[in-house]
Amino acid sequence: MTEQEPAKPSVLKDFLVVFLGPTIVNKVFMVYFGLQYANYPGDGYGYGLVATIIILFLTMGRLIWKYRHIQDP
Repeated sequence: MTEQEPAKPSVLKDFLVVFLGPTIVNKVFMVYFGLQYANYPGDGYGYGLVATIIILFLTMGRLIWKYRHIQDP
């Protein structure tokens, strides 16, 4: 009988999600809210800017937390 290797999680898929989400989607919102906050500092665009930065850290943190016990090859 041959032993099967334990199934490895789809690391590439998760890295792509973490890369594409913050890089494309989140950066667009970050630039928008950053520019609007610079032009109109009292209108509440700072809250959107802070929210996009928090989402960035949560997305990266989720990836790190999910693969915290996986050994590097």
